[in-house]
Amino acid sequence: MGLVDHLPRAALGHFPTPLEPAPRLSAALGGPQILIKRDDLSGLSVGGSKTRIFEFVLGDARAAGATAVIASAGEQSNKLRELAAGANRLGMQPILLLTGVTGPRELTGNRFLFEILGAQVHTTPIADRFDPALVAELNRLCDEAAAAGHRPYLVYHPGKTGTLGTAAYVSAAEELTAQFADLDREPTHLFLATGAAPTTAGLVLGLRTLDQQLGITGVSVASPHDQSKAHAVAYANKCAELLGIDRRIGEADFAIDDSQRADFSLPATRAVIEAIELFARTEGVLLEPTYTGKAAAGMIAAIRSGEFKPTDTLVFVHTGGLPGLFAHVGEFGY
Repeated sequence: MGLVDHLPRAALGHFPTPLEPAPRLSAALGGPQILIKRDDLSGLSVGGSKTRIFEFVLGDARAAGATAVIASAGEQSNKLRELAAGANRLGMQPILLLTGVTGPRELTGNRFLFEILGAQVHTTPIADRFDPALVAELNRLCDEAAAAGHRPYLVYHPGKTGTLGTAAYVSAAEELTAQFADLDREPTHLFLATGAAPTTAGLVLGLRTLDQQLGITGVSVASPHDQSKAHAVAYANKCAELLGIDRRIGEADFAIDDSQRADFSLPATRAVIEAIELFARTEGVLLEPTYTGKAAAGMIAAIRSGEFKPTDTLVFVHTGGLPGLFAHVGEFGY
């Protein structure tokens, strides 16, 4: 029996996702063999890491009898896109609260897709997801949905849904471990983008529980090192309790690289644009500037600094986010 098999789960994606070699990218960097874990191919509304997460979160919502799901995030949130798509698949009404909105914006990228997906969209100027005023707004939307006859389910990562999201990537760690067994050499390091941190927490907890000794680096997309690490450790250990896993995660179990972090409102840096172009022009793999482009830039910088030998094997976890790329067209200077 797997580590997460006892949790409610809704089938929404195509798993296992491929673990693909990237020989031309590896050659261009003159360094270690690179493998790409293609969670961008998970299948739900062009895919991404949140498909895994919502299999568990929406599985829990379905088990609770929910008919509407409420969540908040920014205007280009991949989380909200995949939530809306998953809710539609399960016959639930998606209700989205877009944060940090202070005026009218162009309907592009994920914001455009919220409309196509038929989500009920609300906006707020509040940007901090931990702000009590934002929680009050979410609770108000839950109350309105209930008054309209729905059974609302709140998706709020600092709560239970963050722990379930972590469990989803414990499952991904089991999937990766099975794929590692088919390789001709053992991976030595794994890179991924670290945002709110459930994805990183789940992979660290799962891989360490399964005795995988490769290094793990989360490239923080917005938060400073200590904050990102603390969030990941907290999510991992709350999830371990939920799953009945004895292993506990500490700071020595993984690394956080915050050299690429930047506010989401800022234009992409030259390093991030170069990373996106390099993946596209060597492997035909598309990244985006907010998450995966930063993770790739962090990995590329580590390779170029001589941190790895040519005989090493690196795993890059591609967490998706393609629609967000189209909101950054003007930053590339073409």
